[in-house]
Amino acid sequence: MRHETEIDTILKQVDPWPTEERVALAYRILRDMRKNYLQPAPRATLHEALGVAAGSTNPPDDDTVRKWTDDHRIEKHG
Repeated sequence: MRHETEIDTILKQVDPWPTEERVALAYRILRDMRKNYLQPAPRATLHEALGVAAGSTNPPDDDTVRKWTDDHRIEKHG
C-alpha cells in the first residue's frame, strides 16, 4: 500500500472521535468512492433488445411453427 503511513496518521487522528462521527466519515468516503466505481445505468436496453428481436417480417403463425417443429422431429428421429 503506497499511502500506508498517511492512512495510519489519519486513523490516529480520528481514533478519539465519537463512534457516530467515525462512521459518518467512513460513509462519506465510501459514498465519494462509489461515484468513481459505479457504471452508469444502461439506457433503453429493453427497447433496443425488442428492436433487435422484432425482425423485418411478420412473425410466423402457430401452424407454421408446428410444421417446422414436426419437420425437425422427422429429420432428427425419422
